[in-house]
Amino acid sequence: MCAQAVPPAQRLASLIPAAVGPWLSEAEETYGPESIFEYIDGAGEVYRAYAMRLLAARRFHKDGRPDIVVDVFDMGSSADAYGVFTHDLDGEDAAIGQGSTYKAGLLGFWKDRYFVSVTAEAETPETRAAVLELGREIAAAIPGRGEPPGLVGRLPREGLEAGTVRFFHTAPILNYFFFVADENILLLGPETDAVLAEYGGPGGRSRLLLVSYPQADGAARAAGSFRRAYLRDAAGEEAVRTENGKWTAVRTMGRTVAVVFDAGSAAEAAARLAAVEKRL
Repeated sequence: MCAQAVPPAQRLASLIPAAVGPWLSEAEETYGPESIFEYIDGAGEVYRAYAMRLLAARRFHKDGRPDIVVDVFDMGSSADAYGVFTHDLDGEDAAIGQGSTYKAGLLGFWKDRYFVSVTAEAETPETRAAVLELGREIAAAIPGRGEPPGLVGRLPREGLEAGTVRFFHTAPILNYFFFVADENILLLGPETDAVLAEYGGPGGRSRLLLVSYPQADGAARAAGSFRRAYLRDAAGEEAVRTENGKWTAVRTMGRTVAVVFDAGSAAEAAARLAAVEKRL
């Protein structure tokens, strides 16, 4: 059977080995965007926010040892695989795939258009070794490599805090990382790409948000909406001092809107926006 004729669910499941050490796998289960809630309750919305296509899940069992569960998500694009990975960056780098974290029996990594989660129901030295081995085998079975979202490369490097870069599309995901407003004042949606990162500096920690819209007029509308809702006292100024004593500024750059939150001064906010403009 040629590769093109293999059903997507079968092809996805083929990335998962049948055994690891003494653990043997049970039959896999597959889920799509509509049925994912049968497997993952509330967290299913996170994967749907990144336009997941398919999930293959397989449980590994051995009597007397904790079970291990493997979830392989086909996210449809390397950008969204990267994005799902950045949703939870807590943990140590496991040097697996194109980016990984490991903590307390949970391994997450991305490679090409796939996001993979390997979880031991209890962490022991033996399950840790098995989880990491499963991760390495699955990563090796994925033949391609993907590129991080292009917007990530637009972030200025000076002051950028490692491990704080998040890629997403929608307002609920933005608010999960950093609450902006109850309403979708930046007009985010599935068609927008957004990246949020933290920066250190003399004025303390600030955040930079970049949003790419399909068209320049959409970016202009979003910037206007943000100014009206968030910077009511701007009076024509680019940067405004907010209630916490920090500075927020917004600038439109073609199809991109850049927002600096919590800068130590108006000058710091302006310098960060200027650094973005140089990279666009």
